[in-house]
Order: sequence, then structure tokens, then C-alpha cells
Amino acid sequence: MKTVITAIFGFLLFLPASGRAQNCCAPAVPQQGVLGEMVALPHMLEIGLHYELLRSGKMYEGSKIISDPANTKAYWKRATLTAAYGIFRQLSVSAIIPYAWKKKELTAVGSENTTRGIGDITLMLRFSPLTRSFVDFRELSLGLGVKLPTGSVDERNFGFLLPEELQPGTGSWDYNGSLSYYQGFELVDFIISGTYLLTTSHNGYEFGNQFSYILASNFHLGDRLDFSAALFGMLRGKDQERGEDVHSTGRHQLWFMPGLKVQIIPDVLGLQAYYEHPLYQHFNGIQLGSDYNIRMTAVYMLPLKRSAEDD
Repeated sequence: MKTVITAIFGFLLFLPASGRAQNCCAPAVPQQGVLGEMVALPHMLEIGLHYELLRSGKMYEGSKIISDPANTKAYWKRATLTAAYGIFRQLSVSAIIPYAWKKKELTAVGSENTTRGIGDITLMLRFSPLTRSFVDFRELSLGLGVKLPTGSVDERNFGFLLPEELQPGTGSWDYNGSLSYYQGFELVDFIISGTYLLTTSHNGYEFGNQFSYILASNFHLGDRLDFSAALFGMLRGKDQERGEDVHSTGRHQLWFMPGLKVQIIPDVLGLQAYYEHPLYQHFNGIQLGSDYNIRMTAVYMLPLKRSAEDD
């Protein structure tokens, strides 16, 4: 009997995405914060290494936690290399290269699927009509990006093609636009930013468009230490398959995100760590919700031209 039950759950795990609840790991897109909300300093190469751990372990219907006989768990780990360069004070370019590990388990029957690989690379331009200065430390910036279909979309297990949510990439060319405002003071600074992701389809499947937003403040506790607090939200529309809405996709989530920033070498090397706790989650249909997210970042600043030569 156990063998039969295991086979049934194993079959369910391989059903097309339209037949099951999705989870937080479906879109292979950069998270807010990894995109970069400000223009890179002129003639400065900013190299970042980001690590993310996203855990999902409770099943929701709407905003209500419901029973999950399969005891489904999902884990998503992602290491992302970013590089941004300030061409001049008002314009910078950046590249975002992710490597993801995705795992989904039906722990009640001991069944799991795991994938890993290079995800979809994003290239961005960021322009500031209102740039930072020592007199007026504020910035308004606009960002435009394109996500390339570089990640694999044909990963299999036991000969079955894994569902879209578990693939390292999406197979689609997607586009994002963002608007950010930064205001700095002596003891604290603030940033508010929003990013809209416009998706396209691959082989008839299209992830829902996504809007993410963040309101953050950094409190300067000393020359080398900052405490940060932020609200981070995401709204994602329903996925579509062959032009039809996919059941149990689309969501609105809001997290509280405290963190610490440490300048190991001032103006050269900084470390950041964040913990995301969900405050609000509402899902279309039945889906896995977020338990928590952990993010860590190291940023290295490499000047490629003397500051006196800045534009």
C-alpha cells in the first residue's frame, strides 16, 4: 500500500504546473534589492555576492493556513553575482547572474525533486535625473532591465520533465522598469522603490507579471555599523498557459525585513545580512506560503578612475 501511495504522490509531483499549487520559487527573477536601487558611483565598479535562502512549509488557501496531507516543503537557495559600473554621475550599467538550487519535498511519502543551475541573467541601465551630491544628498533614479533566457528549462527526473516552478530558468525574455527615491541625512537615510516585471511566454507558459516594492531606512550607529528596517512587498498576477489562467497562481505578500550592515573596510568592503518575516500573505487558490527568507550580501567597491576625474 505504501508503494502505491508513494507512486501516486510521485506522479502528482510531476503533473503540469496548472494541476498543482505553486510555491514561492516559481519565477526565476532577481529579488528587490539585488537589482540595485541607486546609480553606481561614477567610474566605480561595484561587485556584489548575494546569498538567499527562501523556505516554504505551510499551505494556504487565500490567507488561511490549511491542512496539507502531503506535508509539502520547498527550499530555494540562490547565489547571485552582480556587477555595476558608473559610467558617469547620472548613468550606470549592471549585470545580475544567479545560480539557484531548488528543492520541493512531499515529506509525508519521502518524495523530493531537486534542481540546480545558472538562472536567467538580467542586464540593466539606471539613470538619475536627480543625482546625489554633498550639498543635497538625495537621488531619484529610473531603471530599465531585460532578463535573458539563459537558465535551463528542460530539467528532468526519472524521465519526467519537471514543472516550470522547479526549472532554473523561465525560457522567456522578460523586462523590468523601476523607480527609486533616496534621501540621506546625517543619522538616518530612507529609500522607497518599486519595480514592475513584464513577462513573456515560453512554450505556451507565461509567469504572471510582478510588481515589487520596498520602503527602507538605515540608521547609522557608527562609522562602520548600520541597522536597517524595511517593508518589502510583492504582487504577482496569475500565470497563463496557452492563454488561459493557471489555477493556484498569483499572490500578494508583505514582509518585515530587519538587517545589519557592517563596513569591514570603509568605502571598500561591506557586509549585509537580512531576515524577512512575512506579515501578510494572500494567494489565489491553494499555494505554499513563505515561512521566512534569509539574505546575505558582500559588496566590494573598486575605483577605476581617480575621484578628481569624475564627470
